[in-house]
Parts: sequence; C-alpha cells; structure tokens
Amino acid sequence: MQNHASVFNPTQLFRVGHTMARALREDAGWWLTAAIDDYESAQLLFKGGKYSKSIHVLHNSVEKVLKAVILAERKRPPRGVEGHNLVRLHAMVARQAKLPPKLVRTLDDLSPLYLPSEYPDAAFGTPGTLFKKEQAQRYLREVGELVRWLKRRISRE
Repeated sequence: MQNHASVFNPTQLFRVGHTMARALREDAGWWLTAAIDDYESAQLLFKGGKYSKSIHVLHNSVEKVLKAVILAERKRPPRGVEGHNLVRLHAMVARQAKLPPKLVRTLDDLSPLYLPSEYPDAAFGTPGTLFKKEQAQRYLREVGELVRWLKRRISRE
C-alpha cells in the first residue's frame, strides 16, 4: 500500500549543495513540469501568430515556476488573486532565486499583463489584437531564460 502522506519522491530531482541531498518536494516538481509545458505551449501559440494568447500562457509559465520555487523552499504559495501576481510570488523567494535584474524587470513588466492578455473587459477590446509579435517575441525569449534560471536554482539548492 502506497503512503499518500509523503511529499517526497526519491525519483524526482535532488537538491545538492548541502551535506545531505534533499529530494525536491513532489508538488514542486509538478509545478515545474507544468511551467515547462506552458512555456512550450506558448512557443506553439507564438508560431501560430496568437501573440496575446502566447503572452498569457507565458505569464502562467512564470507563475508556475515561481510556485515551484516557493514549494521547494517549503513555503506555501498564495491562493486567489495574489497567486497570479508575479511580483508578489517573486518577493516570497527573491533571496533564494537570485534573479538577474533583467529577469526581475521581465517579472515586473509581465505581471500586469495577465488580465488584458485574456479578458476583453480588462483589454477594453479583443485581447487577441492587443499585443504584437515583437512584444510576444521579447517575453518568449526572456521567460525562457527565467524558467531555465529557476529550474537550475531548484535543482541545485
């Protein structure tokens, strides 16, 4: 019989750099995998010319990778509206994440785009016409860097 109370899965990533390696929390691994899947989905949306939708899914990717870091640090991510605020999520793990200033700017710039990239009332129009290729291309590049950076942080702490 499997013990469902355990939050550790020894087959998952390991955190190194301590005297004893600790297994990454299983739920943090789920969030990290989901973040990578969202990033790959955003790439497909970008290739299809769906720039606003791509930006929305990139926001989701960043949100999920930050939640993976929060869980890896044995903290509890906020729920509700606060759970979508990238600046708030980053603040919870800024010391551990050690993001370069460029990637912190990416978080600052991307955070307020969650609603207008998806909802007509927040976009004051059709979200699909709000963002252009160059904007989506910037976020695609920078979110890719951010996800890779945080994945490495999780894997080696």
